Amino acid sequence: MRAAVLSDSHGDTYDMMRLFESMDGVDLIFFLGDITNDVIWFKKEMQTRGVNIPIYSVKGNNDVMSREPESMTIGMEEQTIFLTHGHLYGVKQGTERLAHAARMAGAGIALFGHTHTRYASFEHGVFLLNPGAVCGCYPSLKKSAAILEVTGKKMTYSFLDLD
Repeated sequence: MRAAVLSDSHGDTYDMMRLFESMDGVDLIFFLGDITNDVIWFKKEMQTRGVNIPIYSVKGNNDVMSREPESMTIGMEEQTIFLTHGHLYGVKQGTERLAHAARMAGAGIALFGHTHTRYASFEHGVFLLNPGAVCGCYPSLKKSAAILEVTGKKMTYSFLDLD
């Protein structure tokens, strides 16, 4: 299975769709918060285009009124994936609390956002992946997303950038 991993759109639905369109053959979408209202628009746009794939979303620190959960655990093939925005785990200061939460949830993969910076590393017994940010909130960082591919117990990832 292939998943699109998106985070931190901050109202940039145009580039959210551009990043998704640059992905080939995804089976589901993970959105890691900031701004979940963008996911509502995205779902409607996908339906308009006749694309019907599952979208899983968690809320971020800027999603105060969102009804999305703070975190969730999803099964993908033979992997368990923990989704969160990351702000509740202090990811700007380090990843140990996030990795611990993922392990407590029985997950071997943790997806997070919040920092707006791409990141991939195996730490504290968990593979951590941050796709970066859809928005161009920081001019020094490229707009980006990630692809997570899981086949059985094996996992690969790649990053996608917009110019």
